Amino acid sequence: MRSDLRGLEQLARLTGVRGVVQGDLSGTFVDAVREPDGETVAAVTGFLATTLAHAGEQLGLGPLRRLVFQGPSGARLVLLQDGAVVAATVESAAAVAAIERALEGRNERER
Repeated sequence: MRSDLRGLEQLARLTGVRGVVQGDLSGTFVDAVREPDGETVAAVTGFLATTLAHAGEQLGLGPLRRLVFQGPSGARLVLLQDGAVVAATVESAAAVAAIERALEGRNERER
């Protein structure tokens, strides 16, 4: 898998995004922007994405594209596509919704 650093940098520039990590479903680190512990983030999100994707299939949701983990200190938005796992550290739950809208808008323009 090849890193699309330009895509990571675009995601990292969205308001509310503190850092971005790209890995794969096996947890292998590929690249990062403003994320000091990218290897750990890639390992954890790869494992979680694989596990939750399997659960999504079992629940009849089909292939999962996006997961959001929220806690009191912020959130992590995880995007899955073609075996890649991209995790963005987000400042707040309110920022997650705005980032998701921006991503949907980008996806529509790319089609």
